[in-house]
Amino acid sequence: MLITSFIAGLLGALSPCVYPLIPVTLSVMGVRRYDTHWHGFRVAFSYVLGIVSLHTVLGVAFAYLGILAGSSFQSPWINAILAILLFVMALNLIGVFTWTLPAKATQFLSHVGAQKGHKSAFLMGLVAGVIAIPCTGPILAGILALIAEKRDLVQGSFMMLAYSIGMGLPFLVLGTFSSSISKIPKSGPWMNRLKMLLGAIMVFLAAHYGQLAWNAFRNPSASAEAIATQIQKAQENNKRVILDFWAEWCTLCHELDEKTLKDKRVKKALEGYEVIRVDVTLDSEENRKLQETYGVIGLPTLVFIDSGQQIHGFISPEEMLTELKRPAHLQAP
Repeated sequence: MLITSFIAGLLGALSPCVYPLIPVTLSVMGVRRYDTHWHGFRVAFSYVLGIVSLHTVLGVAFAYLGILAGSSFQSPWINAILAILLFVMALNLIGVFTWTLPAKATQFLSHVGAQKGHKSAFLMGLVAGVIAIPCTGPILAGILALIAEKRDLVQGSFMMLAYSIGMGLPFLVLGTFSSSISKIPKSGPWMNRLKMLLGAIMVFLAAHYGQLAWNAFRNPSASAEAIATQIQKAQENNKRVILDFWAEWCTLCHELDEKTLKDKRVKKALEGYEVIRVDVTLDSEENRKLQETYGVIGLPTLVFIDSGQQIHGFISPEEMLTELKRPAHLQAP
């Protein structure tokens, strides 16, 4: 995720709204006035620090939004809206239509940063991300959607930190070695090809969220009677029961399934258990009642029927093995 975010930031720096302005921005900051690479680096670093500050705050905000919204943020309706939003932004990138910030807003933001010095460079970095939204917005929206979906403050912060560093890297390098500014490639057809590539990536992301939404709407609600029957049958066979509350749109559910429940050590430790998947993909009345009955407040959740214990969210195979060794789970069903 961090490498992907870094590459996304670097691609954003090469977009038509940012790349042609790199020499202009560095000239406004006056990096060529300095006699040493160190002074140029410090000014460019102040600019990049402004970019990092803006985007890292966004990362934390969207991760916190995901936490506040809980599983509702990952509902099929939200996924459908994200799919439409990302597709519209993809159309903007490939040139079907164009949009820009209002002229007055651009002039104001440009005026704010039109000073020299470290403080001004930092301020320019803060506003640069806003001015570049028409080109970098689609990339940024895709990353922020993933951050909100993950609901991890630390991961969200580091993803946006990596994105910001990728976006600021050309400024940092050229600000340090200002004599190379005149040698960078000129804008040209390659930039349009880059926009088409970014547009294709956004279409792929839109298709991903659209597929999640479609699968969610197609899946029927879980049956309380069927689950009760499965529990009874497992207990008759002297097996402990775990209910795995899961949804198609839940990323952490898929991670728990692929990385933990399918781990060979965990599968062996679960030989005495019957793991019953409860698919609550669709936001139906019956699914809500099921979650209420078993005290499920978010996904994924593993409910140990015999011990009454629960595991919320993603846990690693090692954590799962430790959990299964707890005395409460070792009692006979």
